[in-house]
Amino acid sequence: MSVHVDVQGAVGTLTLDAPPLNLLTDALRGALLDALADFRPRRLRAVILSGRGRAFCAGADLRDEAKLTPEQVQHFLDADEAVFGALADFPGATIAAVDGYAYGGGFELALACDIRVAGPGARFAGVGVKLGLTVSTARLARVAGEGVALDLLLTGRTVDAEEALALGLVSALAADAQADARRVAEVVASRAPLSVQANKVGLRHCARLPLAEAVVYERGEWARLQRTHDHKEAVKAFFAKRTPEFTGQ
Repeated sequence: MSVHVDVQGAVGTLTLDAPPLNLLTDALRGALLDALADFRPRRLRAVILSGRGRAFCAGADLRDEAKLTPEQVQHFLDADEAVFGALADFPGATIAAVDGYAYGGGFELALACDIRVAGPGARFAGVGVKLGLTVSTARLARVAGEGVALDLLLTGRTVDAEEALALGLVSALAADAQADARRVAEVVASRAPLSVQANKVGLRHCARLPLAEAVVYERGEWARLQRTHDHKEAVKAFFAKRTPEFTGQ
C-alpha cells in the first residue's frame, strides 16, 4: 500500500509509504485522490499528510518522466495537479508534516497544503532548474513571497528546517513534526467548520483582488456566517462559559 489512511475523530492522516523516497507515481497519486475523496463526505475537519522513512516525498520518478511522449506530457502534469488541487480545495485544513526530503513535486505537495510543520530532518528544494524544468512558480511566491521564490527556484538550492522557518515556508519547527501537526489539526478541528472553509477560500480569493473589492467580499462572508447555527452556538457558549459544539451548520 503506497498510502496508509487513518481517521481519529474529525482528523484524517495520510502517510506516504512508498520506500525509499515516496516518489509521486500513478499508484501514489491515485491512493491520495481516493482517500481525500472518501474524507469529504465524512466531513473530516483536518487532514495530516506525512511521509514514512527518509523522505516526505522526493517528487516524480524521473524514470517515468523520461519515457513521456509529447502527447503524454499534459496528462502527466494534470495527474500531479489533480492531487495538489484536491489538497488545496479540501474543505477542512490540510497540514503537511515534513521530516525528510520534500523535493520537486514533493515540495509542491507540501506547498499545496494549508499549513506546513517541519521536523529537524526536513529538507525543501524546488529542483526544476537543475533538470532544465520549472516547478512551484504558481504556489511558492504565494506562500513565501516573490524574493524567496526567485532565490529558491533560480538556484534550486536545498533549504533545511531552520531556514524554512525563517523564510516562512513552514509555520513551525518541531522535534516531532507528526505530533505537532496532530496538535494543530486538533485545534482546527475544534473550530467552526464553515468558518475554517470560508477563511481558506477567502484568503486565496482576496489575495487576487484590489483591496476595496477584497473588503467587500470579506464583509459579505462575515454577514453570511453571522447567520449560521455555529455562530449562534458560539455566542451562547461564550456567555455560558462553556465549549461550543459546532456542527457545520
